[in-house]
Amino acid sequence: MRMLMIFAAALTLAGCATAVYDSLERRGVDARSLHIERVTEARADAATARASFDNAAAALAGVDGIEGSALARQIDEVRAAGQDAALAAQELRLSADTVKSSGARFFRGWEEEIALYEAKDERDAAASRLAVTAEAHRAFLSSLDAAGFRLSPALSLYDREATALRRSPTSSIAVKARGAERQSAQGAAADASQSLEATIKAADRYLEALK
Repeated sequence: MRMLMIFAAALTLAGCATAVYDSLERRGVDARSLHIERVTEARADAATARASFDNAAAALAGVDGIEGSALARQIDEVRAAGQDAALAAQELRLSADTVKSSGARFFRGWEEEIALYEAKDERDAAASRLAVTAEAHRAFLSSLDAAGFRLSPALSLYDREATALRRSPTSSIAVKARGAERQSAQGAAADASQSLEATIKAADRYLEALK
């Protein structure tokens, strides 16, 4: 049910983002300030997602060397950690959508403003600042997309392993038999975490350019 609510929110957000920004614009909300807020939120969501994937990988590693009721409890933690990671990933996707929407509006407004400058030196200086900021923006969006490509496969592998473990929740023999699959799932989670760390760093660079 929680996942369905998140997916519904994603669809709603995609449909009403423009109306939200129009409303904020009418109320005098500065496009730069709004965009900085959206990028800051996306950075926070990337950090949350990174922590969630790290926690999920650790939970999966924790099934080794135990059995019986202790193993069953650990497998429950694996399942819960996977759900948290999936929700965090979806939150980041929502944030990425808002960053793209607010960024498009921000840069369009900046370009329109530059076109109004009468002095060539002012136009050139502003255009130079715009180019630097736009490059940082493209790098941030690229990092978001790169992370997105890794999140879904990592979640799929993780969910498959969690499902397999739940079939024999107290058997250490079953755990040992799936050692290779488990390592693949942990590796994919680690790759996702690294890509999210790159996204966080790209967000920091972009925020510095914006401010």
